[in-house]
Amino acid sequence: MQNFGAGLAMESRREQALLQLLDEREIHRVLLRYCRGVDRCDAALVAGCFHDDAVDDHGSWIADGCDVAAHVVGIVRPGPATAMHFLGNVLIEVEGDAAFAESYLLAFRAFGRDGKRYTRTRAVRFVDRFARRDGEWRISERVVVDDWNRVDEVVEVQEGSAMFLSGSKDRNDPVYAIRRGRVARHARSGRHIVRKGDL
Repeated sequence: MQNFGAGLAMESRREQALLQLLDEREIHRVLLRYCRGVDRCDAALVAGCFHDDAVDDHGSWIADGCDVAAHVVGIVRPGPATAMHFLGNVLIEVEGDAAFAESYLLAFRAFGRDGKRYTRTRAVRFVDRFARRDGEWRISERVVVDDWNRVDEVVEVQEGSAMFLSGSKDRNDPVYAIRRGRVARHARSGRHIVRKGDL
């Protein structure tokens, strides 16, 4: 009888651990969707990451959850400047229907100024409170911590860069286009010859 009870307890612990892993995975996917949404200016994707009554204290701006998507897209979409958010270490701590996440992020922005090209690198942390409502995890509070940043003039780019597809700040980006059909060029075009320096 004791062995049976111990087995049930172990099974219960495993079930709880599995549920926690699923919660952490769902929260991590919210963070990934946010990064894609910002870089691709996908307002619907960004909006789906926040509860309407959330707050995002982004340092240079503060917005309510219902306004974050429009605000972010309004900053990123205009002009030729491009952005890339690279998610690094993420620690997620689930406490029932609340969760707390610390996400290390490198945010890159390529832009031009006075006829020169620059890259801004910002090392930030997203300190987030998540809430699960109606079975869905979303951000209820975000504070962005700017640990360091720098701006560097681009003095050289890799040879052959023009041969790559470029990203876009809309649904024409390859990550969306590939769902509608072939995006890759045909190898017979002669533009896919692999050279040693391209690897």
